[in-house]
Amino acid sequence: MHTYPLVVWRCVALATFTLFAVPASADGTDASPLSPDQAVELALSVHPDVREAEAALATARAARSASALLLGNPEAAGWSTPDGSRAELSAMQPISLSGEGWHARRAASASVTATSAHLTRARRQVAADTRRAYISATVAVGLVHVARDGAALAGRLHFAVTRKYEEGEASALDLRLARLAETRAATDLLMARRSEAEALRDLASWTLRPMALEDLEEDPLAAAPKADGAIPTERADVEAATADLAAARAELARQRAATFAPVSLGATVAIEDQTTFVGPAVTATIPLFNRNQVGTRAAKGAWQVAQSRLARVTARSTTEQRTARQRVDEAEQLADALGDDALAEARAALASIEAGVLAGELDLLTAILLQSQVLDGQSAIVTHQGLVAEARIDLLLALDHNALLGGVQ
Repeated sequence: MHTYPLVVWRCVALATFTLFAVPASADGTDASPLSPDQAVELALSVHPDVREAEAALATARAARSASALLLGNPEAAGWSTPDGSRAELSAMQPISLSGEGWHARRAASASVTATSAHLTRARRQVAADTRRAYISATVAVGLVHVARDGAALAGRLHFAVTRKYEEGEASALDLRLARLAETRAATDLLMARRSEAEALRDLASWTLRPMALEDLEEDPLAAAPKADGAIPTERADVEAATADLAAARAELARQRAATFAPVSLGATVAIEDQTTFVGPAVTATIPLFNRNQVGTRAAKGAWQVAQSRLARVTARSTTEQRTARQRVDEAEQLADALGDDALAEARAALASIEAGVLAGELDLLTAILLQSQVLDGQSAIVTHQGLVAEARIDLLLALDHNALLGGVQ
């Protein structure tokens, strides 16, 4: 009588596990699969970093357009008495004779180059982060499959031990060990499900579309193309920092030139007692007290900051490329050494453990230990695939490679 509830409990648990182990979408329909390239395309179209970089480029182009000819707009002024006996009209155009306009145009052009390079780098960074999120989600789904296999095997072993216990062929200790092993396997599955949920939510935040495990490709390496083809000679962030320095240098020259304010040239028409007077007009500001000290000092500080940023970005980019190449070479070598059939061998090992227990060739304690080792190995294989994929992404980003963008160039 004391074994009957165990059998009933076992059947209910198996039915419950089968119900929840079958993946299904929330509305009962299969969502369309999402390839890594499609995920990147979605992220590039909506991510705020890309939108912000696009807005900065549009602003820089507008600033260049505004300074294409003259820095200041013409000014007009006029007045008249009520009876019209006296009136005056003047038109003036500010013109910098110290070269301020020329330096402003140089700074504006350099800013356009810098913001364009910033946009290029922002697109690469968003593409890399999206692919990393895709890889993490794929690995999380793979670890769920491993944990689910372990839970299913632990359940079957518990059921077999229960039957043997009923027949007097297994001890109470064997039954307790089987129950604990099943509990641990269920806990591992729930923890894997939690990680899977977090990874899918993170990927959804990049693509702005609901994500499910059916949307992903099984192989993490599918999201990480190899760095083949043409490699850029210079990274976009280094190009941007170089252009930022050029813009800062031009802005410093402009602020120094602005010590002498623009001279306004124009003409004046005056009417007095029906007599018209027409003549040229010149307005100049004498830099006696305000010699643009604040603007010059601020521009000099910005120029020094731009120098430091260029040195920092250059040193980091060179180090990133070297370390990323070393990392991916080692990862590829290890992947080749492991081969493509490691997961299949691990699944075959699990089947052998179960067959050994059922045939009486393995005792339960040995089977539990072997099962734990095999499942750990399976998890390591899936994690290793994700690490190889991440190493590839790291190299692509270090090289500023177009392969990150997939079909979106």
